[in-house]
Amino acid sequence: MSGKLRGYLEVPGTAVRIPYTRLEGKAPGMRLLVTGGVHGGEYPGIEAAIRLAGRLDPDRLRGLVTVIHLANPPAFYSKTQYVVPLDGKNLNRAFPGNPGGSPTERMAHAVFEVARTHDAWIDLHGGDIHEALLPFVIYSAEGGPVVARRAKVMAEAYGIPTLVESDAIEGAGYAVAARHRLAAILAEAGQVGQLDETSVVRHVDGVFRVLVALGMLAAPDAVTPPAEAVDVYTRNLWVRAPVDGFQYPAVRVGDTVREGQICCRIRNEWGELQAECAAPAQGRVLFHATSLAINAGDPLFAVIAR
Repeated sequence: MSGKLRGYLEVPGTAVRIPYTRLEGKAPGMRLLVTGGVHGGEYPGIEAAIRLAGRLDPDRLRGLVTVIHLANPPAFYSKTQYVVPLDGKNLNRAFPGNPGGSPTERMAHAVFEVARTHDAWIDLHGGDIHEALLPFVIYSAEGGPVVARRAKVMAEAYGIPTLVESDAIEGAGYAVAARHRLAAILAEAGQVGQLDETSVVRHVDGVFRVLVALGMLAAPDAVTPPAEAVDVYTRNLWVRAPVDGFQYPAVRVGDTVREGQICCRIRNEWGELQAECAAPAQGRVLFHATSLAINAGDPLFAVIAR
């Protein structure tokens, strides 16, 4: 029997309640999990998840879709970048989680236990509060040929032309999922903590395209196929701040840079140069921090390369 069910995922040992919608299709098919708000300041993915849960019609659906609207309520309501304010940890570095661990580890465990019951996972992100980025989709080539192929099909169907095939991010949902034989992608559209309509629509359309590609939905009239050819990168190289200070980007997202090119300068309170941070390889700038304040160890920028 098809239908729609709303509820909360309780996180044991905490007061956190994670809202979700479960949509059961009329016909059998695959099971897809969609998550928004793993990072609480990435608003386009959160809004897209809410809209998807409202727009998806179970009577037209084959299989099952579970939409987690807001995976990280503590960060959302405290307007916190990157981390969960309850313990200062990054939820997207904590998967598969620990049911007896810190609040972030418990949240990761609760979400990942849901993910385990599905065949595929789309994690919606949107550029954090002090982060400018180039829209992209990242996926893993791990998990065996069937899982890796499904993840690549999902990434190509999403409609964002910049694809990153990477397994390097420890504890990231999409990478951990692949190691558990679950096809997953992380889609980024949006930036600097803004709720912009273009990015929201990009995410909504992207999920609908993936549903079509997985055979779970007939193509909706309102969603057109992606027009641009995909461009695949296989290295995702992050550069972090070596010192505290005032950071000044010297590049923009999407710029092509050469290895050794200065991409960021860090100065002290008197404007004196403390560090110059260079591109680790020739490639494109995927994201860079936009805050003037920077702490040692914070991400400054990333370069994607082949």
